[in-house]
Formats: sequence, C-alpha cells, structure tokens
Amino acid sequence: MIHLKRLAGPLLLLSLALTGCTSLSPQQVELQPRIDTRQRLPNGLQVELDARDLRKSPVLGYRVSHFEQNAFLTLARDARYSLLSSAHQALRQMGVYRFGAVAGNPGGLKLTLLLDRLSYDASQHTTQQQVLMQMELRLVADYRGRTFTGRYQSQKEYRSPLPPSEAKNQTLLNELAGDTLTRAFNDPKLLDFIRRGG
Repeated sequence: MIHLKRLAGPLLLLSLALTGCTSLSPQQVELQPRIDTRQRLPNGLQVELDARDLRKSPVLGYRVSHFEQNAFLTLARDARYSLLSSAHQALRQMGVYRFGAVAGNPGGLKLTLLLDRLSYDASQHTTQQQVLMQMELRLVADYRGRTFTGRYQSQKEYRSPLPPSEAKNQTLLNELAGDTLTRAFNDPKLLDFIRRGG
C-alpha cells in the first residue's frame, strides 16, 4: 500500500502533463501583409479600391498533433479589410494620393482584389510536422473602358517537431500574403496596362 501511495502522486502528474501536451486550441491570426514595391504610377491618378473574400469557408485549416486534429485556424478579422489596408499603403508608395469612387471619372482607375484561396494544410509525420500554406489571388483593373485581370499564386512550407504557435502561424501567413500581393503590384503587365491608359 505504501508503494502504491508513493506512485500515485507521480502518475497523476504524468497524466496531467500528457493531457496538457495533447490539447490543441483554436488560433486566430491577424493578417497584415506588407507589400514591397518601388514602382510609380502616373501623377494625379485617382484610384477606387475594392476587395472581396471569395473563400467558401472562413476556416484556413486545422492544427494537428499526434493525438488530435480538430483545432481550427481562422483570421482575426475580415480578410477584405486586411487586403484593402495593405493595398492602400502600397498605392501610396507608388505615388497615388487620390482615392475614391471613379464613377463618372473617365480617367479613374478601379482596382479589385479577389481572394480565391488562403489555406493551411498541416500533416503530422513520425518526427515532425509539415505545414503547407497556399494563397490564390486575382487583381482586376478597370481603366478607361478596358479591363486587365492578373492571377497570382504562392505557397509556403514549414517543418517543425511541434505544431506552430499562434505567433509563428501569423508570421508565416503574413509572409505568404505579402509575397503574393507584392507579385501582383509589381506585375509588369499590370503596370504597362495602367501606364498606357488601359
């Protein structure tokens, strides 16, 4: 009996430790991608910005471990507002200072960002976890009666012995989104379309 009592304490602690290790919680990440561009747009250009989140579900994917895989990952706020904020900052870097509706303005440019995919696919292997993140985006430019549509895709992989923390997932997803948006706003075909006046 004495031996059993002595073992009870360590066994209880071990059980609680294992329970804590196997528990995964949902995560919410703040999407604030940075767009890097040194391009310049025509002086005096007025731009109307719009963005739409066309994903079928707000869930990006699910966190996994050896024991369970039901902890979902979502964005902390509407992806539309994140895209608009990043695009607005990028356009300011490109020399645009006039923003607003261009209806009735034949020289106005309308840019629409369409988010088709933002996904997080985690898989647990013997000694490590692999995460594959993918983003698909369209940028539609309407200018002087003509339309240009660019399609941009990026993916990012991450490997780790443990499931990534919320801070790490936020960093990875912002890098992915930043890469995709940077490609869009530096697309030579898009820039040529705008500079030629449509």
